[in-house]
Amino acid sequence: MPDLLTPAATFESATSCLACSKNGCKLLLCSRCRNAWFCSRKCQVVARKELGHRGANCRPCDRAPPSTAPSQPSTPIDAAKLRRYANLNDEAHTALMANTRIGNLAAVKKFREAAAVADLIGGADGAYLRAHALQALSSQLSCLGDNAAAASAACSSLREARASGNRTTLVCALSCCGEAAKKAPSEMASAERESREQERRSGSSSYGGLDLSQEGRVSLPTTPSALARLRLAYNEAAVALCDEALAAAGGRGSPAANDGWRVPDLQAKAQARGYLGDCLHGMGEERQRSLELLRQAVVLWRQVLRTATPGHSTKDAQQMLADQLSSLGFLLKAGGFQETAEAEACLREALALSEGLEDVWLTGKILRYLVSLGDEQYTAVGPAEAEAFRSRLKQCLVQMGREPETNCLICLEPLAPPADGAAEDAASGGGSGGASGPSDSCVRVMPCNHQFHLGCLSTWRRTTSNYVCPLCKQ
Repeated sequence: MPDLLTPAATFESATSCLACSKNGCKLLLCSRCRNAWFCSRKCQVVARKELGHRGANCRPCDRAPPSTAPSQPSTPIDAAKLRRYANLNDEAHTALMANTRIGNLAAVKKFREAAAVADLIGGADGAYLRAHALQALSSQLSCLGDNAAAASAACSSLREARASGNRTTLVCALSCCGEAAKKAPSEMASAERESREQERRSGSSSYGGLDLSQEGRVSLPTTPSALARLRLAYNEAAVALCDEALAAAGGRGSPAANDGWRVPDLQAKAQARGYLGDCLHGMGEERQRSLELLRQAVVLWRQVLRTATPGHSTKDAQQMLADQLSSLGFLLKAGGFQETAEAEACLREALALSEGLEDVWLTGKILRYLVSLGDEQYTAVGPAEAEAFRSRLKQCLVQMGREPETNCLICLEPLAPPADGAAEDAASGGGSGGASGPSDSCVRVMPCNHQFHLGCLSTWRRTTSNYVCPLCKQ
């Protein structure tokens, strides 16, 4: 194995460690190829074994490595504004820990202020920071039910991501748009049209770096069927952008494969694949591809945690891993013996992660899936354990300030007043399909008088072998 040059011999063009993607300019240079950087010998071993940095991918080179970082503006960032931005983000995430509507409203205010501060910073750095603040803002607005504002924030994030010239940020913005289109496809399409019209009038902004003005573009829907698939289009674009960027950089073993600038980093890749897998599953399409994407996302999130920089918080990555494990488990639970066993293992691992993070909402979601495992033929979840999971699920709802009788125990969201004839439709087996639409929020009453959202109940029926009430099993 080649030696690593001392920090004094490193180059300012080094952008990130090939193995763990840690950023910095004081990285150690591979003495053989002089074209790959590492933060330690351990990372060099990982790159050699897992990324194929050896043989033809580690050829000697007599010249100094060319700069791999796109040109950046030389204007220094205002340190005071940067600290203000970081403080606002910290305050927003602290408010979210309360798991209450008041906390969400406070977080929305902080994220809006953070986006305004990023706008004052300006340049590529300001666009990068503003894009991430707008993504967080869109997510919280969607949770609060303000779908039009969430769609507008997501489109603004997409526009800022293109201006930043950073593909990682662009992939995250596309995933954010996909999530906004999940609840409100018509509002998302309107916001996208308005955003493109604004770009046409004022011209697309670019602050150096990569020209991303035409990357990740989706076709605007012109028919109701295309509108229903808008979420899928955004998520497909995010995954395609990851794969195309990696291929253009020379493959997984190339020094540029993990630079985080030209090629999206591990977190963006994991998020894009997980969201696309969830989207395909929610639409009832391509089950095998959905399984493959969710498994890839789980592997990538585990790699993110394994290569995390010591001292840096991994809470977000752990939450995403638990969420993807729960989605994978839910999709697997209606399979045969092997798939049901894998589903149970995924859900138990996800439950341990969510309880360690004290994430009440995610814990409730996973408990709901574990309760449903008691219905399947091949499972180790017996009636007594399923009842214990059911009791803990009700406790989670109470902790979130929600009464079990007034919330859908599939999505954990409040129930709207039942539609006329809902009980009769449910009793007769009506209400099928899984395409997202206005009817998804309608309430269906089971013969046992337990109420659920129509869309939630339709998805539940597609992934279970027994058509029973998700709560009482009747």
